[in-house]
Amino acid sequence: MTTTIDIPRYTVGQVLIGPVRTLSLQRVTWYSTGQLGAATGVPHEFQDNIHTNPEYAKEQGLPGMIADGMHSTNWISSLLWDSFGYHYIENGTLRTKFIKPVWVPSPITCKAEVTAVEDDGPQRTRYVLSVWNEDAEGTKLTVGDASVVVDETIADIVRQRAAS
Repeated sequence: MTTTIDIPRYTVGQVLIGPVRTLSLQRVTWYSTGQLGAATGVPHEFQDNIHTNPEYAKEQGLPGMIADGMHSTNWISSLLWDSFGYHYIENGTLRTKFIKPVWVPSPITCKAEVTAVEDDGPQRTRYVLSVWNEDAEGTKLTVGDASVVVDETIADIVRQRAAS
């Protein structure tokens, strides 16, 4: 079996842009209750909290529901997967900081800017990125940094794992 994996090539200043995604009440509720179930091993029913109930969020002094911060992080991670594939899974890092709330419903776009391209050894290139997501007005909501080492021998690594 021949395994071919793309070798991405980016330049400093290049901006990678993910799709516009909208956080709906249904998506946020599913995610919040799913996380609880995954963490405890027990299915959870709908909960009233600032992520799942607009009335409860207002009782807590918010103008509406806010998405769990992991939505933002996961969608940034998805952009890195779409841009780097297995290289990100094997040799990637991601750190995020939530600086503004993501209101529900709200369309957001994830972006990453290549800030450095470094030689990381034979057939290896490290990409350093500034990552964020933004709302429709361009306001940054989540920010962070990432790095991905693109290893041109990754097809061999994946093939070896598949064989074992």
